[in-house]
Amino acid sequence: MLEGTGILAPVSLCLLLTTVPVTAQPTDSGPEQVELNGVVYDVPPPWLGNRIEEAADPAELAKVPGELTGELAIYVTSETRDAVVAMAAAAREQGIRLEVDSGFRSYGFQKRVLEGLLARGRPFLNAVRWTAPPGYSEHITGRALDFVPSDADFKDTPAYQWLKRHAVGFCFTESYPLGNAGGFDWEPWHWRYDDCE
Repeated sequence: MLEGTGILAPVSLCLLLTTVPVTAQPTDSGPEQVELNGVVYDVPPPWLGNRIEEAADPAELAKVPGELTGELAIYVTSETRDAVVAMAAAAREQGIRLEVDSGFRSYGFQKRVLEGLLARGRPFLNAVRWTAPPGYSEHITGRALDFVPSDADFKDTPAYQWLKRHAVGFCFTESYPLGNAGGFDWEPWHWRYDDCE
Protein backbone atom coordinates (compact mmCIF):
# COMPACT_ATOMS: atom_id res chain seq x y z
CA MET A 1 0.00 0.00 0.00
CA LEU A 2 1.31 3.48 -0.83
CA GLU A 3 1.70 5.03 2.58
CA GLY A 4 -1.01 7.52 3.47
CA THR A 5 -2.98 7.10 0.26
CA GLY A 6 -5.10 3.98 0.70
CA ILE A 7 -3.90 2.87 -2.73
CA LEU A 8 -2.53 -0.57 -3.41
CA ALA A 9 0.77 -0.59 -5.29
CA PRO A 10 0.99 -3.71 -7.48
CA VAL A 11 4.26 -5.44 -8.22
CA SER A 12 3.46 -5.49 -11.92
CA LEU A 13 0.76 -4.36 -14.31
CA CYS A 14 -0.22 -8.00 -14.90
CA LEU A 15 -0.73 -8.51 -11.17
CA LEU A 16 -2.78 -5.31 -11.03
CA LEU A 17 -4.99 -6.40 -13.89
CA THR A 18 -5.74 -9.76 -12.37
CA THR A 19 -5.83 -9.45 -8.60
CA VAL A 20 -5.52 -5.99 -7.08
CA PRO A 21 -8.47 -3.68 -6.39
CA VAL A 22 -7.82 -0.10 -7.46
CA THR A 23 -8.81 3.19 -5.89
CA ALA A 24 -8.81 5.99 -8.46
CA GLN A 25 -7.09 8.52 -6.22
CA PRO A 26 -6.99 9.72 -2.65
CA THR A 27 -10.37 11.03 -1.57
CA ASP A 28 -9.33 14.01 0.56
CA SER A 29 -11.01 17.29 -0.24
CA GLY A 30 -7.91 19.43 0.31
CA PRO A 31 -5.90 21.29 -2.31
CA GLU A 32 -5.11 19.42 -5.49
CA GLN A 33 -1.71 17.94 -4.83
CA VAL A 34 0.20 14.79 -5.70
CA GLU A 35 3.00 13.10 -3.80
CA LEU A 36 5.82 11.80 -5.97
CA ASN A 37 9.11 10.35 -4.69
CA GLY A 38 8.29 11.73 -1.23
CA VAL A 39 7.71 15.30 -2.44
CA VAL A 40 4.28 16.95 -2.52
CA TYR A 41 3.53 19.03 -5.61
CA ASP A 42 0.62 21.33 -6.35
CA VAL A 43 -1.25 20.14 -9.44
CA PRO A 44 -0.72 22.82 -12.12
CA PRO A 45 -3.02 23.99 -14.89
CA PRO A 46 -4.34 22.60 -17.15
CA TRP A 47 -4.66 19.50 -14.95
CA LEU A 48 -5.88 21.56 -11.98
CA GLY A 49 -9.64 21.06 -11.62
CA ASN A 50 -9.66 18.08 -13.98
CA ARG A 51 -9.23 15.16 -11.61
CA ILE A 52 -10.75 11.96 -13.05
CA GLU A 53 -13.30 10.46 -10.68
CA GLU A 54 -14.13 7.42 -12.82
CA ALA A 55 -11.79 4.42 -12.60
CA ALA A 56 -12.18 1.17 -14.47
CA ASP A 57 -12.44 -2.06 -12.50
CA PRO A 58 -9.33 -4.05 -13.53
CA ALA A 59 -11.28 -7.30 -13.14
CA GLU A 60 -13.64 -6.19 -15.91
CA LEU A 61 -11.03 -5.10 -18.46
CA ALA A 62 -10.50 -6.87 -21.79
CA LYS A 63 -7.23 -7.46 -23.59
CA VAL A 64 -6.72 -5.65 -26.88
CA PRO A 65 -5.82 -8.26 -29.56
CA GLY A 66 -2.10 -8.70 -30.16
CA GLU A 67 -2.35 -7.76 -33.84
CA LEU A 68 -3.17 -4.21 -32.67
CA THR A 69 -0.57 -4.01 -29.90
CA GLY A 70 2.52 -5.72 -31.23
CA GLU A 71 1.83 -8.39 -28.59
CA LEU A 72 1.97 -5.91 -25.67
CA ALA A 73 -0.54 -6.77 -22.94
CA ILE A 74 -2.87 -3.76 -23.18
CA TYR A 75 -6.24 -3.76 -21.44
CA VAL A 76 -9.29 -1.51 -21.85
CA THR A 77 -13.02 -1.80 -21.19
CA SER A 78 -14.69 -4.46 -23.30
CA GLU A 79 -16.70 -1.78 -25.16
CA THR A 80 -13.50 0.11 -25.98
CA ARG A 81 -11.81 -3.09 -27.14
CA ASP A 82 -14.72 -4.01 -29.40
CA ALA A 83 -14.84 -0.50 -30.89
CA VAL A 84 -11.10 -0.28 -31.57
CA VAL A 85 -11.09 -3.75 -33.15
CA ALA A 86 -13.93 -2.72 -35.49
CA MET A 87 -12.26 0.62 -36.22
CA ALA A 88 -8.90 -1.02 -36.97
CA ALA A 89 -10.61 -3.49 -39.34
CA ALA A 90 -12.29 -0.61 -41.22
CA ALA A 91 -8.98 1.26 -41.41
CA ARG A 92 -7.18 -1.87 -42.66
CA GLU A 93 -9.72 -2.17 -45.50
CA GLN A 94 -8.52 1.26 -46.63
CA GLY A 95 -4.82 0.38 -46.27
CA ILE A 96 -4.33 2.06 -42.88
CA ARG A 97 -2.73 0.26 -39.94
CA LEU A 98 -3.79 1.33 -36.45
CA GLU A 99 -1.53 0.15 -33.64
CA VAL A 100 -2.10 0.76 -29.91
CA ASP A 101 0.68 1.10 -27.35
CA SER A 102 -1.22 2.17 -24.24
CA GLY A 103 -4.60 1.59 -22.63
CA PHE A 104 -5.65 1.29 -18.98
CA ARG A 105 -3.25 2.68 -16.39
CA SER A 106 -4.00 2.53 -12.68
CA TYR A 107 -3.36 5.43 -10.30
CA GLY A 108 -0.28 3.59 -9.00
CA PHE A 109 1.05 2.85 -12.47
CA GLN A 110 0.63 6.50 -13.54
CA LYS A 111 2.38 7.56 -10.34
CA ARG A 112 5.34 5.28 -11.07
CA VAL A 113 5.61 6.61 -14.65
CA LEU A 114 5.83 10.19 -13.40
CA GLU A 115 8.19 9.27 -10.55
CA GLY A 116 10.47 7.63 -13.11
CA LEU A 117 10.60 10.82 -15.17
CA LEU A 118 11.43 12.85 -12.07
CA ALA A 119 14.10 10.35 -10.98
CA ARG A 120 15.75 10.80 -14.39
CA GLY A 121 16.04 14.54 -13.76
CA ARG A 122 12.95 15.96 -15.46
CA PRO A 123 11.55 18.98 -13.58
CA PHE A 124 7.99 18.44 -12.33
CA LEU A 125 6.37 21.11 -14.52
CA ASN A 126 8.12 19.73 -17.60
CA ALA A 127 7.15 16.15 -16.74
CA VAL A 128 3.45 16.96 -16.26
CA ARG A 129 3.29 18.83 -19.53
CA TRP A 130 2.99 15.50 -21.38
CA THR A 131 2.27 13.06 -18.57
CA ALA A 132 -0.84 13.54 -16.44
CA PRO A 133 -0.39 13.47 -12.68
CA PRO A 134 -1.84 10.32 -11.07
CA GLY A 135 -5.60 10.69 -10.84
CA TYR A 136 -5.74 13.03 -13.85
CA SER A 137 -5.10 10.63 -16.73
CA GLU A 138 -7.98 9.42 -18.91
CA HIS A 139 -6.17 6.09 -19.06
CA ILE A 140 -7.54 5.25 -15.58
CA THR A 141 -11.02 4.99 -17.14
CA GLY A 142 -10.00 2.10 -19.40
CA ARG A 143 -11.48 4.05 -22.33
CA ALA A 144 -8.37 5.94 -23.51
CA LEU A 145 -5.90 4.66 -26.09
CA ASP A 146 -2.56 5.90 -27.37
CA PHE A 147 -1.81 5.09 -30.99
CA VAL A 148 1.66 4.44 -32.42
CA PRO A 149 3.77 6.50 -32.54
CA SER A 150 2.55 7.97 -29.26
CA ASP A 151 4.20 11.33 -29.76
CA ALA A 152 3.71 14.49 -31.81
CA ASP A 153 4.88 12.70 -34.98
CA PHE A 154 1.55 10.86 -35.02
CA LYS A 155 -0.04 13.98 -36.53
CA ASP A 156 1.93 13.34 -39.73
CA THR A 157 0.75 9.75 -40.20
CA PRO A 158 -1.96 8.40 -42.51
CA ALA A 159 -3.45 6.77 -39.37
CA TYR A 160 -4.06 10.20 -37.79
CA GLN A 161 -5.66 11.55 -40.96
CA TRP A 162 -7.89 8.47 -41.12
CA LEU A 163 -8.90 8.82 -37.45
CA LYS A 164 -9.76 12.51 -37.94
CA ARG A 165 -12.24 11.50 -40.66
CA HIS A 166 -13.60 8.20 -39.34
CA ALA A 167 -13.07 7.72 -35.59
CA VAL A 168 -16.30 9.45 -34.60
CA GLY A 169 -18.20 6.69 -36.42
CA PHE A 170 -16.72 4.26 -33.90
CA CYS A 171 -17.40 6.56 -30.90
CA PHE A 172 -13.78 7.75 -30.54
CA THR A 173 -12.76 11.38 -30.10
CA GLU A 174 -9.37 13.02 -29.94
CA SER A 175 -9.02 13.90 -26.26
CA TYR A 176 -6.64 16.85 -26.59
CA PRO A 177 -6.99 18.30 -30.09
CA LEU A 178 -5.00 21.29 -31.31
CA GLY A 179 -6.37 24.47 -29.71
CA ASN A 180 -8.58 22.63 -27.20
CA ALA A 181 -10.56 24.77 -24.76
CA GLY A 182 -8.93 23.14 -21.71
CA GLY A 183 -5.50 24.48 -22.59
CA PHE A 184 -3.93 21.01 -22.79
CA ASP A 185 -1.00 20.46 -25.12
CA TRP A 186 -1.98 18.79 -28.38
CA GLU A 187 -1.79 15.00 -28.16
CA PRO A 188 -2.80 13.72 -31.59
CA TRP A 189 -2.03 10.11 -30.56
CA HIS A 190 -4.43 10.10 -27.56
CA TRP A 191 -8.06 9.11 -28.26
CA ARG A 192 -11.00 8.31 -25.98
CA TYR A 193 -13.93 5.97 -26.51
CA ASP A 194 -17.29 7.46 -25.51
CA ASP A 195 -20.36 5.26 -25.62
CA CYS A 196 -22.42 6.77 -28.44
CA GLU A 197 -25.67 4.91 -27.85
